[in-house]
Amino acid sequence: MKLAPERRRLLLGLAHRAAAQLGMDEDTRRAAQMAYAGKASLRDFTDGQLIGWCWELKRRGADIGIPGPPPKGGVGWERPTAAQWAEIERLMAQLGLTEAGLTGFVRRTCGVDDPRFLTRRGATEVISGLRRWQAQRQRHAGQRAVDRAGRMA
Repeated sequence: MKLAPERRRLLLGLAHRAAAQLGMDEDTRRAAQMAYAGKASLRDFTDGQLIGWCWELKRRGADIGIPGPPPKGGVGWERPTAAQWAEIERLMAQLGLTEAGLTGFVRRTCGVDDPRFLTRRGATEVISGLRRWQAQRQRHAGQRAVDRAGRMA
């Protein structure tokens, strides 16, 4: 994909404005760009890297309007991270939760019909809920079983 020169100039300006909004000085901005694309200067970014960098800055909290749609393929900035999915799977295993059980939990917690449709925020809510459930189980596991009459069982 080759950007028109006007669009590329617009994206360069947006990237600089977004970095300023995030409080990055020039050295910090160049270091972040180096970490992102291996290039310290935005002029050396490919068109795809420049668009991706603008979306990354927006994900970090910059208030910029990027012309064009967000990245596709389920890996956009609003999708759960790999770390969030790994944490959900770890908690599922510890709680002995099945896929169907997770689907029901997600439905009750976030109002989403299937875990595949979770957003990052929804994944955070699910993780928090699963951790609370795990803590509750751990608290109750330490108590001795008591029958209705209050006698030790």
